[in-house]
Amino acid sequence: MCRWIVYVGEHPLMLEDLLIKPKHSIVKQVSERFIPGLYHGLEEDDVEELKKQATWINVHGFGVSWYTDTLTEFDPSIKGMLPAQFRTIAPISTDLAFEQLCKHTASKCTLAHIRDASFPPVVEVNNHPFIYGKYSFMHNGSVDSFSKIRYDVMKRISELQTMVQINQYKSSVQDSNYVFGIAGNTDTEHLAALYFAYVDIIQAIKPSFGAHSTDALLLALFLTIGDIREIQFQHQVGSFTPGPGAERLGNTLNLCITAGGVQMLVSRWRDSKKGYPRSLYLSLTAGEKLNRKHYSELPDPTSLEDVYNTDVKIDSVRELVARYKPTKQGCHIIVGSEPSTCYVQDWGLLDQNQCVTVDDNRKLRMINLAKFFGPDSERKDMLDEYHFTEVINKIQTLHPTYSAPPAHDLDLPKSKCDAFQKALHLNAPTK
Repeated sequence: MCRWIVYVGEHPLMLEDLLIKPKHSIVKQVSERFIPGLYHGLEEDDVEELKKQATWINVHGFGVSWYTDTLTEFDPSIKGMLPAQFRTIAPISTDLAFEQLCKHTASKCTLAHIRDASFPPVVEVNNHPFIYGKYSFMHNGSVDSFSKIRYDVMKRISELQTMVQINQYKSSVQDSNYVFGIAGNTDTEHLAALYFAYVDIIQAIKPSFGAHSTDALLLALFLTIGDIREIQFQHQVGSFTPGPGAERLGNTLNLCITAGGVQMLVSRWRDSKKGYPRSLYLSLTAGEKLNRKHYSELPDPTSLEDVYNTDVKIDSVRELVARYKPTKQGCHIIVGSEPSTCYVQDWGLLDQNQCVTVDDNRKLRMINLAKFFGPDSERKDMLDEYHFTEVINKIQTLHPTYSAPPAHDLDLPKSKCDAFQKALHLNAPTK
């Protein structure tokens, strides 16, 4: 059970203030858990499964990427921010290089990840985040039965790679070679290669909603999940595993993708017939308390007895958005596997199968991702609403050998929260 955190904002935040100093920083999440409200309203068997996952520790590697515009000062061909990266398999709480890096680095967009390996080896190339040009990609969860489907996943990546190379599309990997660019053996890196091959193809055909929009990122996610599920269907694994006792088998995809240090897409996803995705929390205000400019020292939160109560109800993202007020840190968003501060009122719990995007204009949008995989009529409505059908048709017209992943209806458990879709402009505070 990996853990990750991402910060995207109009003002920079010190890496030390985000990753080391908080009471429940990502460094402490190697072995400590803080999951307020996660079990509220869940059935006993769902709670037991989540409790078991909470006992796992994350000691198999650490990675951080932070966006910087330094290269633009030396190379006029480079525009905007690009991600720098630090990865290590050393214990992160005692890594002096990491400590010094965080003490002297600030960024408007930072991602960090601690790894609990699904399978060996424990090497730096397997550490998240994974970098693809201006993009960063990280993941908590697993692609079910990856060892059984890996060959077919590589085949699909190779097919998309051929499309990019033959048509000389602009690519996010060197020489447009997504297959050769996979340096490790994780399910996440293969997932990322498949995903960014789709991103590059979608951008190349210039969709009506904008080649570099968050809708392009969302469509790539839909197609990537669709491909993985189709391959699993062919192998009868994952949520397609027959027989009793298979209701909890499936993919868990708590994903984070950032683009240019401004755009962001995160998802809390699980496609098994039973069970809940791993925890994922969001804050629009915690950055103010994390920034030493505004708070040199934080007082203890009130109602401390409720802070560590995993069964107490905390706000959904919708409720958090409804009471949003700008802070001194300006418009920003923090998403993490666990809250990094103990101020629970600053955090909301993402609903199951919810996706959140932030675009170039700081517009935040919440989407019920499960509807893209629902019954035929519901799925068609979602694809048409987002103009995804016309893009998929255009890809198939331009590339007759390509076939979009067929639909496999998801029979997911009913949401305990009110999943919804809403756009919110995160306006900066007036001075």
